[in-house]
Amino acid sequence: NFLHPRNKMSGLQLISHGEMNIHNKQKDCWIAIEGKVYDITSFLPEHPGGDEVVLECAGTDATLAFKDIGHSASAEALLAKYLIGELDGVAQEENKKKGKKPGPTDTPPAPSPVVQVFAPVAIMVLVGYLVYKLM
Repeated sequence: NFLHPRNKMSGLQLISHGEMNIHNKQKDCWIAIEGKVYDITSFLPEHPGGDEVVLECAGTDATLAFKDIGHSASAEALLAKYLIGELDGVAQEENKKKGKKPGPTDTPPAPSPVVQVFAPVAIMVLVGYLVYKLM
């Protein structure tokens, strides 16, 4: 689909939170689990717990609800059939947690508070030393 950019690492379409939010109905139901977006509209009638429990999370990140219920490995494997994309912004966070190198569009991390304090002090000491030596 040309409307969605793709994640260069996974090849999946990137889906914004705004778009995700509009797919929150029985006839158009998307959920996100661990950063992956699934169109589960056709699965709703088959859901063992009924479609009502799924519709409560429709259009949102349903990771906590999905994990809290304790779905089986076969239920998790079934998700692959409905995978349509990746929630934009989540992939970058996951990569940081896994220690992957940032891409060209990722912002560098802020320096630690020690560096933020030490660097200006070190510069002031150096300037003071140079002024003292030159006078």
